[in-house]
Amino acid sequence: MYAVIKTGGKQYRVENDQKILVERINADEGTIVTLPDLLMVVDSGKISKGSELQNMAVSATVIRQTRGPKIITLKHRRRKNSRRVKGHRQDLTLLKVVGIGDPKKLVLKNEKKVKSSKPETEKKSQKPKTEDKLKKETKPASTKSVKEGKTSKTKVGTKKDKK
Repeated sequence: MYAVIKTGGKQYRVENDQKILVERINADEGTIVTLPDLLMVVDSGKISKGSELQNMAVSATVIRQTRGPKIITLKHRRRKNSRRVKGHRQDLTLLKVVGIGDPKKLVLKNEKKVKSSKPETEKKSQKPKTEDKLKKETKPASTKSVKEGKTSKTKVGTKKDKK
């Protein structure tokens, strides 16, 4: 099953679990975005288009907000000693397609990483760290030794002094 969607002025052919780069979409990383502008859906040879797509959409998870490669434009006018250089990087969003179909009926999985927690019995008992911090704070601060009476003065010479 695949669908043709329209976003950011471009058309994309998407399937489930596919990653695509599209024009920037205002959404945080890890959120699920619904793309309602479907142009066509193909499901096992059956093509749906037009008014059949009223209650269908594509759901995708925002993986990362990124930027495209730098494009440099140069405007040069010959024999005029004139040129302008400009650079541009397009803001993009990396999406992973989660489902195609009716957005109310789609079962969406949260793809956030779950940290594995270790049982507390494996942790070793340790001394409270506050005692160590107190010992470090009570250490005397290092003092710089100052040599008395041996200050060196440098004389800056001028042209008059040399004569």
